Amino acid sequence: MGTNRKNMKNVLIIALFIMTAGIVLGNNVVVTNVDLKLPASGKVKVEFDLSWDNSWRDGVNYDACWVFVKYSIDSGTNWSHATMAASGTNPPGFSSGTGTGLEIVVPADKKGAFIQRSSLGTGTVANTDVQLVWDFNADGVSASKSARVKVFAIEMVYVPEGAFYVGDGTITTIRGQFENGKFTNALQITSEGQLTLGGGTLGSLGNNNGSGMYAGNADDFNDTTSKTLPAAFPKGYAAFYIMKTEISQRQYCDFLNTLTAAQQNNRHYSALYFNSYRNFIKKTNTSPAFFGCDANNNAGSATAANAALLNEANDGEWVACNYISWMDGAAYADWAALRPMTELEFEKACRGSLTPVANEYAWGNTTLESATTSLTGQNTTSETPNQGNCNYDSCTPDGPYRCGSHARASSSRQNAGAGFYGVLDMSGNLWERVVTVGNSTGRGFTGTHGDGMLSPNGNANVATWPGLSGGEVTVATGSGYRGGSYAIANSYLRISDRYLAATGVFTTRDSGDGFRAVRSAP
Repeated sequence: MGTNRKNMKNVLIIALFIMTAGIVLGNNVVVTNVDLKLPASGKVKVEFDLSWDNSWRDGVNYDACWVFVKYSIDSGTNWSHATMAASGTNPPGFSSGTGTGLEIVVPADKKGAFIQRSSLGTGTVANTDVQLVWDFNADGVSASKSARVKVFAIEMVYVPEGAFYVGDGTITTIRGQFENGKFTNALQITSEGQLTLGGGTLGSLGNNNGSGMYAGNADDFNDTTSKTLPAAFPKGYAAFYIMKTEISQRQYCDFLNTLTAAQQNNRHYSALYFNSYRNFIKKTNTSPAFFGCDANNNAGSATAANAALLNEANDGEWVACNYISWMDGAAYADWAALRPMTELEFEKACRGSLTPVANEYAWGNTTLESATTSLTGQNTTSETPNQGNCNYDSCTPDGPYRCGSHARASSSRQNAGAGFYGVLDMSGNLWERVVTVGNSTGRGFTGTHGDGMLSPNGNANVATWPGLSGGEVTVATGSGYRGGSYAIANSYLRISDRYLAATGVFTTRDSGDGFRAVRSAP
């Protein structure tokens, strides 16, 4: 689109774009042709083309893109989060553009928009001239200022409101699995109301007496000791959106590239991690640095002159991003105006409304297909395992795979390694970091969303988030791990396994750790 900037009065907007992606069934979400339309009354339309493959809306749920805008009024030195002009479904001035029938849903905090199919259907979405309305006046930006914008899109899956079960009734390899009281059977979550944890009474949320959990970091409740899980803690009954895959390395680079040098220093990896267990992130020797992927390692020491050699077609941008600490993941979630996922939401996203199967994985049964041979299209956007439905211990190569790489256009849920609602890689690939119910810090989480802005140190700073210390998320207390990783045995990949569910003591970055964020549905 050709905006006539001579008619933009005294507002000069320079349109840029950054592409982010969540990949499933070989698809990628792409934002292109970002432009700004004529402003009025302190607002301006942000226009762009949006596409992603293998989209769906059926009688159960649908996928969506969480789209948000960052702006800079100092030539790209600092980036802030843009406020949308209205909330609700298809607010005035917003447009889904030309192409697939889409709807735009803006939450009450106006930090972005969900863009999703407006009716039943499947296939590629490729819409031109999608429009969001930025209320730059609400953000304190004068009409006399120059501004640059970047549009980000993260692929999400809608998990509808409804009852579901936690725990799978297993009687083998017990590691803190949830149960109904102390009676082994799964417990059905039927509301967001307050829950009793432990105590052994039928109807309370038990944990098999904490048996088998990580030494010294088990839950603080058991069959004789009870605690209360407050109503405000997100339990998975209410509807929410969840990232379709774990954060990719390209997505994490795009995040880093909007931070100041001081913020980057707390959020980027040590050079020692480069090319370690398939981490391909490299930074330029500038301040602030530019981050990109370099799987073929042809950018050398990544001087500013070599930056163009980052993010080439075979540089591994869409491999799931490992070495993400709790603090890193929380910062990403805050920056994107999302929030961490609770461990109850983890089980809901995997199991859906189905009756549990003992020892089941995220795809709803106990059939595990190991990927023991090489990858086709390694390090490219089409990287695909030659066999298997899950990346776990003994798979090759040693490290995370491309996000959602087991899913193909003709895949069944089992072959794709998909959860009930279509969420990918919930068992294996990288650990999911969750908010635990196992201690008071985790239970204090109320589901508040990020506001798009980090502290000057690059830390998340949202009240009630686990790890908050001195107003910033700098520790991991209140967090835990679910779902296993490429580096661990298959029994830890089970939906209900809680070996590390209350283990928020690890603050270091590990090659098996990833992150995905969620957002409560508007």
